[in-house]
Amino acid sequence: MNEPRWPVIGHEWAVEHLSRAIQHGRMRHAYLFTGPSQIGKTTLARAFAMTLNCTGDQPPCGECRACKLIAKDGHPDITYIEAEQEGGTLKIDQVRGLQQVVALRPYEARYRVAILKRFHEANPNAQDALLKTLEEPSPNTVLIVTANSADSLLATIVSRCQPLRLRPLPIDTVRQALEWQYDAPQDIAKTLAQISGGRIGWAIRALEDTAALDRRIAALDTLNEALQGNRRDRFKLAEQLAKDKGELFYLLEVWIGYWRDALLCATGSKVPVTNYDRRATIEELAHHAAPDQIEAALLATRRTLDYLAKNVNTRLALETLMLDYP
Repeated sequence: MNEPRWPVIGHEWAVEHLSRAIQHGRMRHAYLFTGPSQIGKTTLARAFAMTLNCTGDQPPCGECRACKLIAKDGHPDITYIEAEQEGGTLKIDQVRGLQQVVALRPYEARYRVAILKRFHEANPNAQDALLKTLEEPSPNTVLIVTANSADSLLATIVSRCQPLRLRPLPIDTVRQALEWQYDAPQDIAKTLAQISGGRIGWAIRALEDTAALDRRIAALDTLNEALQGNRRDRFKLAEQLAKDKGELFYLLEVWIGYWRDALLCATGSKVPVTNYDRRATIEELAHHAAPDQIEAALLATRRTLDYLAKNVNTRLALETLMLDYP
């Protein structure tokens, strides 16, 4: 018999893994979904919650009361917690509030599900509080933690969760989804799929709101400004960027993709670049900087992203990053 279709684009291996766990009664009480932002972690978590609580013949049916409520984020037994804004801080009081909720029996569902979004934004006290919940799990409760990376979380939290690391989708998968499921014109679907780098959530958001494209362009222009400036210019830019930590997480992720493209060009790789609309400047950068310099810049950007998740001094982290750039 064919597996029921989850409302998830791509990530088939993760869907199959979770489906089998449910079918054979081998669910863990806690899961950790990691991967780049807007890659589909929350969508997968929501679909998992639907499948756990679906009352139809082939979960998730999408038609029963549980499926419909969960799809609209309106089910009383499905709880979400996250920082008030992207790049903000998830605080201990929020986790303590969650502890009170998950201690209760489900109101109407089989499983009470708590989805902790962007938990890399949790402060140390909040992470400690979650650890206590993981050590003493409530029956009929499933916790799903999502984060960009496991590196920013306590090792003891990671060890108590079943990890699923989501990877970027094939570009063709994103393009087809935009065309077939969101009625995007072919040229727009192709452009957004390529720029997305396999992050289906970003592509869908960019299709629905052009501000996402403008935001990306601004992030790349800022990187170009940094690379063209002297040390004084770069430190001034770091001071300005440090004032909006919420935007920094997105900014650095865009920069990581740019440096990856530059490294591909510098090493003569045949893999298509993600930022193909910036190919000329990427090739120029690859021509003037050595591959080891570009790789060092890529690694430094990734480190800085991890540092920000650990609440280090934002301005100091950015100034150090600027010194690492060619």
